[in-house]
Amino acid sequence: MGAAYDTFGTERYVLTMENRALRDVASYAPYEFIEILVNGETYGGGGIFNQFATVAIDNLWSAYVGVHEFAHQFAGLADEYYTSDVAYLPPEHKTEPWEPNVTALLDPAHLKWQDLLAPGTPVPTPWDKDEFDRFERDIQKQRKELRAAGKPEASIDALFRMERQKEDAMLDAQKYAGKVGAFEGANYASRGYYRPEVDCIMFTRHMSFCAVCRRALERIIAMYTD
Repeated sequence: MGAAYDTFGTERYVLTMENRALRDVASYAPYEFIEILVNGETYGGGGIFNQFATVAIDNLWSAYVGVHEFAHQFAGLADEYYTSDVAYLPPEHKTEPWEPNVTALLDPAHLKWQDLLAPGTPVPTPWDKDEFDRFERDIQKQRKELRAAGKPEASIDALFRMERQKEDAMLDAQKYAGKVGAFEGANYASRGYYRPEVDCIMFTRHMSFCAVCRRALERIIAMYTD
């Protein structure tokens, strides 16, 4: 189906530009959604809203990547991370994103997910962003060095395991962990865009969705099943 890494110059981004080949294969069975399982050990995947999602199925992190990318395709969820190299950039002039799980917070008194806001939670919601950013910058530096040196995928896996362990401990310890607020850093931007909770599968390799993402998924499911 023409799926390939390095889409738009991003080494982990896997998409296909061969729409006819994709649709020819998909036509052999009725479908609403397409998930392309790539026979690859290298970490990667991709997801486009209302089109398809991909995942390198032989990678240690395929369960996470598969769910994360399917959430893009299925419910139009935005990426909440901002420390990795990406193929897309936020708009030059800050506007309110259409995706349900990120906000530019242009009107803090009318937060997009105001009804889910935990009582007593300030907006914007404080968290140890500087410490997290320093840690992630170092992880990305190590990741690039491993890739440049042609190290085996097991080296990347080990780095990611250490990263997830540290992230879980750091984010779980936040004062407003598990509560809905507006945490700065989202939509590929370190500043000016906000995510609903301090952690979510759309932010790190954490394997749970935040309350706002869960609701967005439930709304799509209801649209198809009601």
